[in-house]
Amino acid sequence: MIENSKVIVDIDSCTKCQACANECNYYYFESDKLYFHEEMEEHCIECGKCVAICPVNAIRLKNHRNETLIDAPTKEELPSFDSLSKLFQTRRSRRQFKDKPVPKDIIEKMLDVAGRYSATGDNQENVYFTIVQDREILKRLSNECSIQVKNLVEKFEDPQGRESLASVFSPEMMNKINTVIPSFKRRLKLIEKGEEVWRWDTEIIILHSPKDSVSLIENCALAANQIMLAAETLGLGTCSLGYINTFLNQFRNIAKVVKIPLKHVAGYTLSIGYPKAHYYIIPDRKPLKAKWL
Repeated sequence: MIENSKVIVDIDSCTKCQACANECNYYYFESDKLYFHEEMEEHCIECGKCVAICPVNAIRLKNHRNETLIDAPTKEELPSFDSLSKLFQTRRSRRQFKDKPVPKDIIEKMLDVAGRYSATGDNQENVYFTIVQDREILKRLSNECSIQVKNLVEKFEDPQGRESLASVFSPEMMNKINTVIPSFKRRLKLIEKGEEVWRWDTEIIILHSPKDSVSLIENCALAANQIMLAAETLGLGTCSLGYINTFLNQFRNIAKVVKIPLKHVAGYTLSIGYPKAHYYIIPDRKPLKAKWL
């Protein structure tokens, strides 16, 4: 065996094919012998490409679970482009859900693959998932959002209140609030009629990361996209919850309701459940906006 703090190589199994060295410059061969570059200790991001490319399964990452690894599928086992096209085109944001809880094992299966195997910048694997299914917690979350929005609208429409808000929020945030005030007022009227408008009266998944994480928002968005597509294959519907995601980061008392860690930022929030409506047609989209150079 040869090893450092990141990887271990079963040198007896190594065929010296040099695939690892061709894939990653932290490996090299000299006099037909495998070596690690000295920079590997500090700079290897443990992406696992060396593990994936070794034809005899001789390389292991030390920080991953020491279990039997899954063989990469053949091209024939992968979905066809036509199959994926249909999935991409049929996925839609859902706002009508059945009063039917999603079994925990289905969500776990979906997150364990679609969420855990999503791309992350610098291979940080820094996306955390908080799944909220408890109906009482969900109601408290919606109520807290409504209270904060009502207070925000009242303050924003009062000269002194707006001045107070300006001392807390950035000019960019104040402009954003000004833009969404009409939408907030419409939603508050619907809430008075008994409607749930923040999470569409269903369960939610919050994707979050520590504040100092690399590519935090991008990583959460990438994972959320895969979850939304995976949900379609399981008969589930999803909807991006931009307002709740913003509230989680702006109002600590809202984040406390769903126990988001103090030093974490919500990068994406989704509703998830069994959809009521059935769609029969795929609406057209605007023409592709692409430039060839």
